[in-house]
Amino acid sequence: MASWKLSLVAGLVIGGLLTTAVWHRSPRPTQAEFEQLQNQNQQLVAEKSAIKREFEDYQTQSALDIEQVRAELEASQQVIELQKAEFEKQITALTSQQKKLTVTKKKLDTQVVKLTSTAEQQKAVLDNSKALYQQQLLLQKQIIAAKADVKKAEQVAAEFKQACDEFKSGTSWNWVSQADCDKYEARLKVVEGEQAQLAALEQELDVLNQRIEIEIPRPN
Repeated sequence: MASWKLSLVAGLVIGGLLTTAVWHRSPRPTQAEFEQLQNQNQQLVAEKSAIKREFEDYQTQSALDIEQVRAELEASQQVIELQKAEFEKQITALTSQQKKLTVTKKKLDTQVVKLTSTAEQQKAVLDNSKALYQQQLLLQKQIIAAKADVKKAEQVAAEFKQACDEFKSGTSWNWVSQADCDKYEARLKVVEGEQAQLAALEQELDVLNQRIEIEIPRPN
């Protein structure tokens, strides 16, 4: 919202240079007008500092979000390792049980093969789950970065929107022209592109989350 004001500051500087260039042909500004411009400049500098602090706060929050996701991933991996160890114990117990049972060998072998196959399939799922969680973390990081890109693109577009609106209303400064509206339209397309990329990443993460929900067993 304040980016267009930064452009106004740049405009004031350029205006000052133009005023200097024609100093001998134009009347000097009054003291009141000069003080008003100084006050406006100080206000815009303060607003720019506020926007900078807001962006730094956003970066800090993003880092905290990533750290939280990493902690959740580590906790999930610990649960997976415990489940994996449990399945390995079951396989060992089944193998030991096979030697001790005195039931009909054919019936026992059929049972052991069935249980061992199931346990090995579950163990394979757990081995694959680590890669799925790493992919999930990567997508979450990409989404955080994509959101920052969308916000930045929107801020840049807003710089040209003010100039374009002034041009269309007929109240623009001399250097505001149709070119500013063309730039604004181009920046809107950039915003749309960043938003599309963000939506694609979020869709990809949703699909991955559904896959994890189906393929990875949850602790009871």
